[in-house]
Amino acid sequence: MKTLIFSLLLIAATFVGHAQEQEITQLEEAKVGFAPLEAKITRIGDSFAYTVEEEYTGEFSEDPIAFMKSNFDINNFIAEIDGDENTSYLVTFKSSKGQLSADFNHEGDLVRTYQKFKDIALPLDVRREVYMSNKGWNMTSNKYIASGDGDLIEKEVYKIKLENGNQKRNIKLDPRSVAKSTVAFND
Repeated sequence: MKTLIFSLLLIAATFVGHAQEQEITQLEEAKVGFAPLEAKITRIGDSFAYTVEEEYTGEFSEDPIAFMKSNFDINNFIAEIDGDENTSYLVTFKSSKGQLSADFNHEGDLVRTYQKFKDIALPLDVRREVYMSNKGWNMTSNKYIASGDGDLIEKEVYKIKLENGNQKRNIKLDPRSVAKSTVAFND
């Protein structure tokens, strides 16, 4: 009986010993390349177009330049396409609401940007200004157009279409002219 118990313990110890063995696996070096969020890449001459999938609606149109900076590495991109021959790169990021065109020089520096979006959520200050100056009117559509040097926006405008019954009105609004402070009032 002692021999049987001793034999079972010896077999169990051997099994546990093999189960706890760890095998070391040598991994090969991984190469990390350019891959913006689920982008579809199209090349047209010296320009490139990216159809970007947003994680949530309006993510791209909220701040297109910040979105581009966090999801796109121009230096990796230039290295991937063997870009030594180009003097500049025009990269257009497209979403269902609009686009951002970014012009980079051969060193990967952002030179100019141009944005155009339609039917986006207006910033709070712009919404208030439109509502306060156009009571009774409904916004039917809007466009946002902006351009600038580098990552600074120099010119921007909202083109807004309003309706009130049979009447229609188009307004242009520079968001920088909208006062940042508001006055509280009671209805």
